[in-house]
Amino acid sequence: LAACGEDEPVEPTSSTTVSPLPGDSSTTSASGSSTSSSSTSASSDGPEMPSDLPDAAREETKAGAAAFGKYYYEALGEASHTGETSSVKQLDAKDCNVCSTAVNNIDKEHAKGWSRSMNPYTVSRVKAVERPDTGYKVSMEVKVAAHKRVDKDGKENGNVKAINYTLTEHVIWQDGRWQMLDWIVT
Repeated sequence: LAACGEDEPVEPTSSTTVSPLPGDSSTTSASGSSTSSSSTSASSDGPEMPSDLPDAAREETKAGAAAFGKYYYEALGEASHTGETSSVKQLDAKDCNVCSTAVNNIDKEHAKGWSRSMNPYTVSRVKAVERPDTGYKVSMEVKVAAHKRVDKDGKENGNVKAINYTLTEHVIWQDGRWQMLDWIVT
């Protein structure tokens, strides 16, 4: 969604305007073989989180990072379908520029009465690797189903072709919860 235009629905491609993750490249990989033996979960008196956020995505573990990353992108797809972005906003780090751009594009389309005919994303092969700086690099394969952009009356006003891509996210544990810091499509 980072590349959604004002008039034509466009899914992200390698030419999106997202910035790469710091210190990350397609030829570099980090060893993610170690995980913490202890875990921390977001407390009930911590920041408000979406009620359907899986329990695993509330844990400060490698598996928690992966579950959070998967949930985040599926929630972004659902937001493009419903126009409801509050859940996604709860998951973004305050300085995630690509997150803000994606949410703003959904909000702009929704203000025009536009939405996606469905949640177009199917996510698979999710894996998390600890980053040398902070947090985890969560990568996954995304299949975008062919779908329509529709107006508030359900009338089609744009077509989006099916596409597959790899999504790489940078998730961090901050303030007692996972947060999306950055992501890039390749």
